[in-house]
Amino acid sequence: RGCALMQLQGWMGVAPWTVAEVREATKPDPPLPGGLQADHTPFSLPHTSGYQPALTSSPPQPGRPHTGNAAHPGVTSAGSKLLPPLAFNHTIGHIILSEHKDVKFNCSINIPNMYQDIAVISWWKDGKELLGAHHAITQFYPDDEVTAIIASFSITSVQRSDNGSYICKMKINNEEIVSDPIYIEVQGLPHFTRQPESMNVTRNTAFNLTCQAVGPPEPVNIFWVQNSSRVNEQPEKSPSVLTVPGLTETAVFSCEAHNDKGLTVSKGVQINIKAIPSPPTEVRVCNSTAHSVLISWVPGFDGYSPFRNCSVQVKEVDPLSNGSVMVFNTSASPHLYQIKQLQALANYSIGVSCMNEIGWSAMSPWILASTTEGAPSIAPSNVTVFLNESSHKVDVRWIKPPIKRQDGELLGYRISHMWQSADTSKELSEEVGQNGSRAQISVQVHNATCTVRIAAITRGGVGPFSDPVKMFIPAHGWVDFAPSSTPAPGNTDPVLIILGCFCGFVLIGSILYISLIIRKRIQETKFGTLTTLIYTLSVFTVRSLGVSEELQNKLEDVVIDRNLLILGKILGEGEFGSVMEGNLKQQDGTSQKVAVKTMKLDNFSQREIEEFLSEAACMKDFNHPNVIGLLGVCIEMSSQGIPKPMVILPFMKYGDLHTYLLYSRLETGPKHIPLQTLLKFMVDIAQGMEYLSNRNFLHRDLAARNCMLRDDMTVCVADFGLSKKIYSGDYYRQGRIAKMPVKWIAIESLADRVYTSKSDVVRAEL
Repeated sequence: RGCALMQLQGWMGVAPWTVAEVREATKPDPPLPGGLQADHTPFSLPHTSGYQPALTSSPPQPGRPHTGNAAHPGVTSAGSKLLPPLAFNHTIGHIILSEHKDVKFNCSINIPNMYQDIAVISWWKDGKELLGAHHAITQFYPDDEVTAIIASFSITSVQRSDNGSYICKMKINNEEIVSDPIYIEVQGLPHFTRQPESMNVTRNTAFNLTCQAVGPPEPVNIFWVQNSSRVNEQPEKSPSVLTVPGLTETAVFSCEAHNDKGLTVSKGVQINIKAIPSPPTEVRVCNSTAHSVLISWVPGFDGYSPFRNCSVQVKEVDPLSNGSVMVFNTSASPHLYQIKQLQALANYSIGVSCMNEIGWSAMSPWILASTTEGAPSIAPSNVTVFLNESSHKVDVRWIKPPIKRQDGELLGYRISHMWQSADTSKELSEEVGQNGSRAQISVQVHNATCTVRIAAITRGGVGPFSDPVKMFIPAHGWVDFAPSSTPAPGNTDPVLIILGCFCGFVLIGSILYISLIIRKRIQETKFGTLTTLIYTLSVFTVRSLGVSEELQNKLEDVVIDRNLLILGKILGEGEFGSVMEGNLKQQDGTSQKVAVKTMKLDNFSQREIEEFLSEAACMKDFNHPNVIGLLGVCIEMSSQGIPKPMVILPFMKYGDLHTYLLYSRLETGPKHIPLQTLLKFMVDIAQGMEYLSNRNFLHRDLAARNCMLRDDMTVCVADFGLSKKIYSGDYYRQGRIAKMPVKWIAIESLADRVYTSKSDVVRAEL
């Protein structure tokens, strides 16, 4: 009879029992379903883990309409009997409890034994099945006609994250049965979602502070506190914005969030008043030359406002000087400056001052700096050269140049002499002491032209050379000649010498002409062979990069001939590679300015080449104004004869967004960027990331440094070295340990190495 009553209640949808337990007090065990006796022994299927909570609302009254999904009648295996509909029994609908309490609730169902396929009950929260880290127990109470199933779920020390709607599900005969939802509401002290932040403000200038907190329970009221005193007597509903008309001294602000459970106090933040910076300290001389001095300094306190630039003031310490001060402006960082255009062997006083948006600091303590000796500024004059046949040497004579005080003490002279003949050319130099104004040079080559130059030497270096003086040295037996080409006394036939010089020049010209023709032929042959070799190597390296066949197929149609690419200066360098400026020749004969990304190391591994080219393949199919695209891939031979890939990208005139924003604030002349422009930057990034997300790409390294600026100030998302394409599902789990930019990474990605499009959203917000 009891079993029949139980079956009847199950068919009519009446709940014979419900259980909801709050672990603030001990509760008796729930009554057994239907006519089951107290000594009836159930068997259970526990689901272990560690989740558990506490406070319940009253169970529903009998007769409440049932809202769960029921299984419709079906036909038994024999086809002779309809199965009755099934539904979960009514249970408690709403549980309200405080944080850190324990709670236990359940759902139950009565299954007539005519159903052959009985499945286990599963718990779901907010549309997602609860697996693993929860504590659930399923108990079965079999009878002759009905099997009662009770699924209990417990949570220990509930948190706000446990808020939500919980339901039971089970399948019988391919029909899914869903219970009424049980709503868990965890109440506690207010939780801050936004707290006031420290600020540096201008004196007597208004500013705003924001404080926001949430329950449950709601509402949450906000009180503001300044220097331990309440600002507002009447509370404001969260969120609250405090407008401070202005301050004249530093103050500490905080906010209090109140609800029915109590209050929570935010962190205290200090509001600083911007002031004139302190003067630089520790100004010192790092290096001195004859005409420059390199100084360094330690910046003083910035007055809660970043330094904009610095001024170096220099004045000469000399009673005879006019006392004028030279001023040199420089950037605030680095704290180094090389003062140029100074006099040699002079003393100077040097001071440094820096400024922020409020004004200039006081001048640093003045230091004394001295320049070293300089090199002579005037060359020796009246240089004469003639051949002394008796000593078989060339006599050189000159007049000593005037040496100024700042040029230092004269140490000697350097004589440079060059010997040129039809088959010989040599250049020699030698130094002589400062005493006297003449020297002798041994004849090096006969029947040749000797060219002589002289320069003075001091400790500061070698001065300028004199104008060259040329003299022809005849063969043995010929008389000597003066540099003025005037024949020496006793010369009987100067026509022969002139004729010999003419023949010599003709011979030298013929030799040079023939050598140029031969050299040109050799170069044409050499470079022709080299061009063929480069083409052969280019084809060879494309086939032998050693990357996967799939990657080769992706890049096959974007490989560009190396001869079409001309590399320029380096635009930037990283740990493993660099970006260079380049020009790419087009089919119509024009050239396009491009950026070329290369691998920096010559000993790179095969895996690094694979990752480098995978990034290029990733960009190949991108076609969006806010996502950087691929122009091509080029192969170059490294110094070790190994093919090295290069990725060709569009040239971005203004570089990366991070550097652009930084320089706009820190350069000597700060550049104001309108708010509309900043908003446009954000919209461009969002559109680019939306495009990537729609194509199932995860960027995983979104940052201002990885966003580039086109000529028209359009932002393009770039640097896909860490990007991943999702082929199934909506997330990517990182398997192996790898270097990741931890500073901006999402918390869930840092904990579980799981990345979704929401992870990129977190990076964009940061």
